[in-house]
Amino acid sequence: MRTLPVMEIRRHLGAVLDEVRLKSETVVLERAGKPVAMLTPVDRPEPYSDQAARKVAAVREMAGLYTASPRGADVAAWLERERGDWNEGP
Repeated sequence: MRTLPVMEIRRHLGAVLDEVRLKSETVVLERAGKPVAMLTPVDRPEPYSDQAARKVAAVREMAGLYTASPRGADVAAWLERERGDWNEGP
């Protein structure tokens, strides 16, 4: 991963975009020595470990979705009652 100042990007944007696309390299943009953005190739697949980590984090967040509020407990109880009715059949 390469780091470039924003002023350098302004002067050589076309060359930097070609480098990102052709070399599949991510470039970090800095302003006043601090990173502010990233240029990443669009067609580069995200590493599997990053995808998996994001999916696991999303599922963990959803696991407690309805338990954070008192109203959520009502929804969870209603869902359990409905599921029970579905399993009993006619």
